[in-house]
This record gives sequence, C-alpha cells and structure tokens, in this order.
Amino acid sequence: MRRIFGQRGNTRVLSVVSVALLLAGTSACGGSSSTESSSSGSSAAADKQLTLNMGVQSLVIQTYYPQLAEALGYFKDENLKVNVTVGESTANSVQGLIGGSIDLYNGGPEGLSANEQGADLRFIAAGSNTSIWNLVAAKGITDIKQLQGAAIGVSALQSISTVTTRQALAANGVDPKSLKFIVAGGSSKRFAALQAGQVKAVPLGIPVNYQASESEGFKDFGNTNDLGAPPLSGAVITVSKKWADGHKEELRRFLRAYQRTIDALYDPAMKDKIADIVAAGIKVDKPYVERAIDEIFLSGKSKSMPKDAKVDPAALQTAADAFVEFGALKKKIDASSTIDNSYLEDAQNSLKTDPPKGS
Repeated sequence: MRRIFGQRGNTRVLSVVSVALLLAGTSACGGSSSTESSSSGSSAAADKQLTLNMGVQSLVIQTYYPQLAEALGYFKDENLKVNVTVGESTANSVQGLIGGSIDLYNGGPEGLSANEQGADLRFIAAGSNTSIWNLVAAKGITDIKQLQGAAIGVSALQSISTVTTRQALAANGVDPKSLKFIVAGGSSKRFAALQAGQVKAVPLGIPVNYQASESEGFKDFGNTNDLGAPPLSGAVITVSKKWADGHKEELRRFLRAYQRTIDALYDPAMKDKIADIVAAGIKVDKPYVERAIDEIFLSGKSKSMPKDAKVDPAALQTAADAFVEFGALKKKIDASSTIDNSYLEDAQNSLKTDPPKGS
C-alpha cells in the first residue's frame, strides 16, 4: 500500500502587513529575460532559451500541468526553461508573485485578496473552473452531519479549498462555526494528518482522494460542488501584470506549451503515457490517475477545464463572493476585471500560424 508524501510548504495565511511590505519592495522579477512580444510567426525554438520560475499548489492533477508539459517535451519545443516549485501554500505563492521570486502561479485565486490590498495581479488561464477537492473523512464517519464540531485539516484558514469545504459542510447541515480548522498544508499533508488521526476530515484533490478512499478505507463524500458548494475557480494561472507586460515572449512560449498540455489531456491516445507521468510525479497509483483523466477530460461531463483553457468569469466571481462571505475580502468586487485573456489568445493564435515542429 503506497503512501503519498507531500512537498515541504509554509502554511502562513497571507496578511495585510506582509503584502504591504512586499508591495513596497516589488521590482521586476529577476529570474527571467525581459523580451517584448513579437507579431512575427518565427519559431520560438529558433530563438535563445528563456527562463521563468513557476509556483504550483500541491500535487494533484489540476495543478500538475507545468510538470506534465515539461515531461512531454513541450517546454523544450519552445526553448523555454521552467523552474517549478511546489509551495502548497497559496498565500506564500501570492507573496512570491508580488515580491518577484516566482513569475507565474497555478493555484487558488487568492490573488483577489492581494489585489484588494494594492497588488496588480491577473488571471490568465484556468487550472480548474470548478472545485478540485473532495471531502474525505476518517474511518467510521458515515454521515456528513457526524462532522459537527470536528477538526478539519486545511491548507490555510482562508484558502479557496477551505472556503468550498465550509460551504459544502454548511449545505449538509454542519455549522461551520462549530468546526476547528487545523492548518496542515497541501493535499498530501492533509492526507497524512487524516492518516495520523489528527483531523476528522480534509479536502483532497483528484486523484489523491481516490487512493485515500479505495486503498486506505477513508470515506469519500464526493466533490464539494456535488455536495452543495457553488462551483468556483479552484485553480488559476496568476501573474503580476507588470511582469507579464515586460515578459510577453516568455508568456507566449509558456502558454503555447500549456495549451498543448490541455490538448493532450483531451486526446484518448495520450491517456496511457500521461497517466504514467502523473502517477510517478504525484506518487499515486496509475489506475487512480487514469480515472481522474477520464472524469475531468474524456467523459465530456466535467466543466473543470475547458479546451480553450480560459478562466470562467462566473466561477471566479463565485470565488470572490465566497471570500467576502468568509472574510478574505472586505467588499464585493467585479472579479472579471482581473481576467486577462490576451496572453492566452496570443499563444493560441501563434500555435495556428507557427505550430511546433513535429506536431
């Protein structure tokens, strides 16, 4: 029986003070070469190699796209070096975007809160337009109402995974005010906390939840959206607008590879190869990864990731409204103003006019 081991991550909640300090010292990100966008159709592979630094949240399939693009050779096709860091704490990754230690981030939309405090972050592609978490409970829990007053493992007190878990529990008769939220880290660390008996339930990402229930015997109550929590943006690609505008060529190359990765996930002929890569990368047995690919991409039923990889404005607005409800935002905002599709559309157009060799 295989155990899932997480990456080391800091779980401090994003504070007004930390954001303010970071904003005061923000400068252009030092890890990447600054190049302006070119309207020509010249092959990216013929240009000099560029580099960017990417943060991702946890090790689940809907935040594993950059690692998958690397393994499939798509970044190599673009002559792009992508340094990926698994942070597990969205708050710290948002701080990294503001401070310049990372250039892009695939994780929750906590950048909405940072923008309220003076940041200028943009959401440029979807990671998931629905919840990516299932509510998984300890052995012996057979009814969600049994979680009244229980300890719940979360990544951060006001993270999007915590928000959707609270909404799902409330929709099933559990008073969120009765719960004790324990900051445990990303999916793998929350799973470990559940295994150790430190908490009674946790939100787990796909396909970690499958292995938790089928190999370990924990109770998987299902996706939080299916349990009554409104569909919201579970993961987005976030950038600083200042960095993005100064590094359009890096973004173009990254998003070309990103779009190709989504295309591959929708291709049944790629399923076996992708399942091998993801299973090894996130340390989950291959059948669970195959099940996740079927559910999210090949079934045609999921609304998680559209083929055009765009952020759903309604889902992002739902996330923003939930942040207001639970205190991560002070007032209601127009979340659509934070979405910028121009970078993704530029990459998609360039794939049509200048496809990678051999594609």
